[in-house]
Amino acid sequence: MRFLRSLIGSPLFLGSIAVIALGCSSMFFTAHLKAITSVQETALPLLASLPSIERRLAILHEQVEVAELDKALKTGSQLERVRVSVLPAKAEVDRTLASFELLRTELQKQGMISSMSSIEIGKENSRDDGFVATPLTVEFKAHGDGVQRVVSFVRLAGLVTVGDALTVSERNALIRATEEENPAGIVALEQFFSADLFVYALEPRPFEEQLQRSLQSEAFQTAFRTATQSSLLRDAKAILQGSVGQSMSKGKYWPMQFLAIDRIAIMQGAGPDWYKLTLSLSLLRRAS
Repeated sequence: MRFLRSLIGSPLFLGSIAVIALGCSSMFFTAHLKAITSVQETALPLLASLPSIERRLAILHEQVEVAELDKALKTGSQLERVRVSVLPAKAEVDRTLASFELLRTELQKQGMISSMSSIEIGKENSRDDGFVATPLTVEFKAHGDGVQRVVSFVRLAGLVTVGDALTVSERNALIRATEEENPAGIVALEQFFSADLFVYALEPRPFEEQLQRSLQSEAFQTAFRTATQSSLLRDAKAILQGSVGQSMSKGKYWPMQFLAIDRIAIMQGAGPDWYKLTLSLSLLRRAS
């Protein structure tokens, strides 16, 4: 016991204890320093990026809210136009006949057709798809360009938005190209699809430039050129930008009531590139 007390009280023993304690403290300090360094290397960059992430999230939320509001407002308006003008509860035969008469007048002025027959009106009948149809038959003596213009005019009947004038494959190509470049661009694309077809056809540049500023990849630009230059949109611009569109706007014939093409017959006419075009159509309305 006397030896232990003398050993504990000796300077050598106390110095050894101090060295051991200092070594342990150094080890703990080193571990703590490594932990702090690790936090700085991982947490601090994450914290620094949080403001930009929060801003991005806020922008996306705003885009979603704007898109939902825009869609709700436009869908309501479009559905009302479809219900009243495109697929009314009562077929507006006189309005449709007036549209064809307007087309005849304008295309005759342009030398695209020489004549249009009286429109034969058949007996109204119910279809298997739930619509009620009034058969219409009309003949044109038309130049080749006139044939294309008349058929395009009928195909535009019943369309309301830009998206209506695109095929499923054309719309899907634009959607895929948008998602590959920037998924948030779907908002701008949806606004383009829901644009009023008549307003777009009269002055397409603002609609197209706005979308092209948002999406600039080569894949999207290729799909966009296809959709606007080789689809029914091209025909809509060709028809509605001219005197036909002006007369339809003045007479309030747009949007036209929906016409389904049942049969098209084309026969050689009296001269080169002149034809006899016969159209059998169904003027559709909602079932009462």
